[in-house]
Amino acid sequence: MSTTAMMQPGNVVETPANDPVIVITRAFDAPRALIFKCYTQPERMVHFWGPHGSTTPVCEIDLRVGGLWRTVMRFASGHEYGYTSVYLEITPPERIVYRDAPDGWGGGLEGLPPPMLHSTIALTEEGGRTTVTVTVRCPTIEFRDEQVKRGFAEMVKVGNDRLAEYLKTL
Repeated sequence: MSTTAMMQPGNVVETPANDPVIVITRAFDAPRALIFKCYTQPERMVHFWGPHGSTTPVCEIDLRVGGLWRTVMRFASGHEYGYTSVYLEITPPERIVYRDAPDGWGGGLEGLPPPMLHSTIALTEEGGRTTVTVTVRCPTIEFRDEQVKRGFAEMVKVGNDRLAEYLKTL
């Protein structure tokens, strides 16, 4: 299996040649339970979610299988980008699995169209240091490559950088 890996400070981004996934790995100097809280509590997530120069004025989390996670990122230009996900699996403090949902989705798993992005956040801890592995499964390799070209992996990398900075304040 051939993999394209891009090393970025603190981040490793992999796009396997024969699998439509993006895998982004980053280690943090923080315990796993704290990082899990950062990904599951709106009052924490607003400090790091999204690219540089953006804010997250809306972050709603219903942390249960079938529950919604909705964010709106606001950019300096005033442009806003909203995104809704549905939780598929929650295993504190080690794993969160979610997928995209149509705008305005009311929650639950019944009747969802096929996902465009199916994401897993896996957290492993060793010696007080936590490795976060984000695996995003796309419907096709072409779709994955288009997402990478559009900056998806870069946005996750920036979010990781912002999370590292936020963790220093806790």
